[in-house]
Amino acid sequence: MPHTLVTGANSFVAVHIINELIAQGHTVTGSLRRTSAGDALLAEQPEWKGKLDFVVVEDYAKEGAFDAIFQAKDYDHIVHVAAPMFGENQTDFDRDFLRPGVDGNLVLLKGAKAHAPTLKSVAITGSINSLTDGSPAANQSREYKNDSWNPVTPEFARKDGSGYVMYQSSKKEAELAVWEFVEKEKPNFSASNLRLTNHISYSHPQEQTGACRYSSALWDLVAPIVLGQKVTVLLPPLIFGPPLQALPDLKHLNFSVGVVYNFFNGTYAELPQTHAAGLFPSCIDARDLATAHVRGLTTPGAANKRFLVGGAELTSTLIVNTLRGLVEKGELLEQLKGRLPKDTGKDTGLSLARIGAKEGNEVLGLTFRSAEETFGDLAKKVLELERKEGK
Repeated sequence: MPHTLVTGANSFVAVHIINELIAQGHTVTGSLRRTSAGDALLAEQPEWKGKLDFVVVEDYAKEGAFDAIFQAKDYDHIVHVAAPMFGENQTDFDRDFLRPGVDGNLVLLKGAKAHAPTLKSVAITGSINSLTDGSPAANQSREYKNDSWNPVTPEFARKDGSGYVMYQSSKKEAELAVWEFVEKEKPNFSASNLRLTNHISYSHPQEQTGACRYSSALWDLVAPIVLGQKVTVLLPPLIFGPPLQALPDLKHLNFSVGVVYNFFNGTYAELPQTHAAGLFPSCIDARDLATAHVRGLTTPGAANKRFLVGGAELTSTLIVNTLRGLVEKGELLEQLKGRLPKDTGKDTGLSLARIGAKEGNEVLGLTFRSAEETFGDLAKKVLELERKEGK
């Protein structure tokens, strides 16, 4: 029975990955910043008792943070999900984004190389934000391919100072640090870097003279590393699905679930334009993404590849029409009737993302849930949380 370490184990995506790992016969150790988060997760998913335990890592970027964890137990695989996100109080690029992102990856990899002799593979959950800013202009100008990179440099991020731009830059630099480590250190395990997005569809000024050279030049640097060291990169778009993580209340919904909830919690009287609603116009179900993570650990054909995955088109209209259709079919609770925004024709003029995901989807043997499953299951779970709150 394989044993797998999952970092950031109480997050939206990580909990789906844990669910899939356990379903595939793994036992799992989850790393968390505090013990209480593990207690809450097992209370939410009691069937995982005996198959899931926890270790506490208060600072993922602290040198040696994982050494004792690897020395205490043998691991076959690692899925590294924990990563810095952006919020209201994050204003310093190096302190809040770059160093936690880069060092959070390197501390784990160094510890694994030195102290995890049975380790076979590592999957690192990054972000499609290392590939694009998700703006309408970017979607219109190019197709996203497996060799695409965003043009944002650390210098530009420091100058710009906005949370989203700093986040973008840090995601790219954190991923590049992984490739540099693999090239220089040549660890015996295979690294799979699975990259996701939680915050996309933000437009910033394209004042990046000369920065676009990194789109190709960075891949010129990374390609020899990929070809020589069995590294797989997966690039999913925006992620939806039912939240399985422990949630104290509706205020703690993760970004993408919260965006969908806004369509029936009174935020919008009229259907908003897709980008205005905070959406990137492409998506994947978190459960399908979890399958991609688990298969990425062991699929031979994924070695030495960088894959986009998923790629279904997404609009505000699609989400609302899907929910409305489920209500009309009687497949969603009566609570949703009369709560969806009216379509007044605002969701037009979109630049849909062109996602070149065919190769990754095929190599990993991925099949995808329908919009009815993704958004229907999400809405049912959120309505259940509403009932618990007495709404």
